[in-house]
Amino acid sequence: MLDAIRYEFVRLRSLRSTWVLFATGPVIQFLFALIWATHRDMTLRTRFDNAFIGVFLVLAVLPAVAVGVAAFGHEYRFRTIVTTTLTLRAPARILGAKAIVTALFGAVSGAALVAATLLAEAVAGALFTDGAAIGQALLGAVVFAVLSCLVGLGVAAVSRNAVVALVAMIAFPTIIETLMGLGKVDPSLIPFSAAARLITTDSAHLAAGAWSSPLALLVLAVAFLALSWVTLRRRDA
Repeated sequence: MLDAIRYEFVRLRSLRSTWVLFATGPVIQFLFALIWATHRDMTLRTRFDNAFIGVFLVLAVLPAVAVGVAAFGHEYRFRTIVTTTLTLRAPARILGAKAIVTALFGAVSGAALVAATLLAEAVAGALFTDGAAIGQALLGAVVFAVLSCLVGLGVAAVSRNAVVALVAMIAFPTIIETLMGLGKVDPSLIPFSAAARLITTDSAHLAAGAWSSPLALLVLAVAFLALSWVTLRRRDA
């Protein structure tokens, strides 16, 4: 399994697009956080939390998701899945290696978003310095980014099309989840929206049940990864 992870890691780091996408997310987050940091009528805690809400959070995480999508999308587009299958052989090893490397990339990307937010606040002269609260938000950002990337990986594996997968990953948290909200669907069942609630510095919010908010997104990620394993066995094994 270590050889499979090494193989996937080399593939990931050798692509120039990986580094471009890794840098893009924090830049988007920095700009959005800078806007909120200038709202002097709000507390530092509120400004920090507001930097992780709405469509801009989706946009900031999207570049990392695109890397997860490309893990399978590029394989099918350039037909390198044949080489990967011949090298790693077992579908479980292929999927496992991609999931682990994608999750690690998502974790680093999530941490980078928090770092970009703190940098924006420092530039604006409104730095939030509560270490424990920032740690809570950091955990939430990492969880959100990791699960989002894994969903993207799974969608790309099932669809075998990077464009279709990326469109789905944009449309679902923006359009579909908005419609779900308008349809009075239980907020805890709206995957991305619910998981984003974990990115908070408010310990009372977490005590009120926000720790379970990523469950819907976790179930979605597991479901797509399981479906990916089935399709890999049937189509590419």
